[in-house]
Amino acid sequence: MLSHIVNLVSSYETNNGQRPNVVYMNETHYGYLREEMPGVWDHNDVVSVLGIDIALSDEAIRPSVASVTYCSENILVS
Repeated sequence: MLSHIVNLVSSYETNNGQRPNVVYMNETHYGYLREEMPGVWDHNDVVSVLGIDIALSDEAIRPSVASVTYCSENILVS
């Protein structure tokens, strides 16, 4: 899962000329990601390793990345 997300970020950056700042995934994806990071215990550390925020959604069939603009009222919270 980690390599898949890294590839998504790289492809997005190549295709759009900017790095994404959020990855959408469901709880199952997140569980697989955490299994690949055994030394990382804290969610904030996971976000730091990835370099982008994580938005969990039951509707995310596959992980995807995007660039979003955060307003004064943030709706995305890690």
